[in-house]
Amino acid sequence: MAGVSIARVFAISETFYDILFNKGKPISACPGGAMLNSSISLGRTGVTISLISEFARDNIGNSIYEFLRENNVSTEYLHRYEGKSPLSLAFLNDRNDATYEFYEDFPQERLLTDMPCFAPDDIVMFGSILSVAKEARNKLETIINSAKNAGSIILYDPNFRESQLPLIEEIKPMISKNIAYSDIVRASDEDMKLVKGCENSEEAYEFVLENGCDHLIYTSSSDGVYLNTPSFSKFYEVPSIQPVSTVGAGDSFNAGIVYMLYSRKIRDIEDIQEHVWDEIIGKAIDFASHVCMSTENYISNNFANGLKKI
Repeated sequence: MAGVSIARVFAISETFYDILFNKGKPISACPGGAMLNSSISLGRTGVTISLISEFARDNIGNSIYEFLRENNVSTEYLHRYEGKSPLSLAFLNDRNDATYEFYEDFPQERLLTDMPCFAPDDIVMFGSILSVAKEARNKLETIINSAKNAGSIILYDPNFRESQLPLIEEIKPMISKNIAYSDIVRASDEDMKLVKGCENSEEAYEFVLENGCDHLIYTSSSDGVYLNTPSFSKFYEVPSIQPVSTVGAGDSFNAGIVYMLYSRKIRDIEDIQEHVWDEIIGKAIDFASHVCMSTENYISNNFANGLKKI
């Protein structure tokens, strides 16, 4: 249902500096992290976006900080600590899908950021590694609870990594609670298989419903997208492309969802009609497909400028 104009978007996750490898050689490097990637895409479209995250006061951190500001992402709620900013190494296989290795040296106290004053018109997106980091859990829950109590729309992306599997029994209760906080869960088939052993969208939706959220967007790479809501379920095909890199594809998909919620001034997820969901999912697929065609983790300025003209 359209209502009062959505004022702001907040994105919460870890921040990395990404180095991309192909056949053992580095081919690109840029700021990364799940919600940073989404934030850059949204900032380029003109959405009012703030990143809630943390990284160090080092040269890499300075580069990330300037990059955010250049792309219209508010840095008001960043925490910068003394030490080294984390690195993410992404290794592409023959299909240009990535596996990851992470190098981190976080301080003992995590996510020491100021708290936004949330409003019903806000959208909050969170997920990935920070959403299940026990050292940051208390602060993260305080932030998410504040947003939920304010009536903000909350989108959660588990973005679960295979490297986290040894900790799955410790992490799973946090994932369940994250789902319970959320109005929309956007999860990949890989997420749902690793976390719960789900083999398809129906099993994934059952898991999400059990944990208190009734809207699931289940992405299955080139096989398509499945939308599950209380009133209907639907499958969406994706275009056949030869990706350059899939790094940032899911993050850009999330940015496309939020871009449409923001642009259409949607306030009530329960009242979104099927034809509007078609537009939302279609735009998210456009965002993700575009990002797969480059080594950047976000939509290009040219793509963003085309949206502004529309």
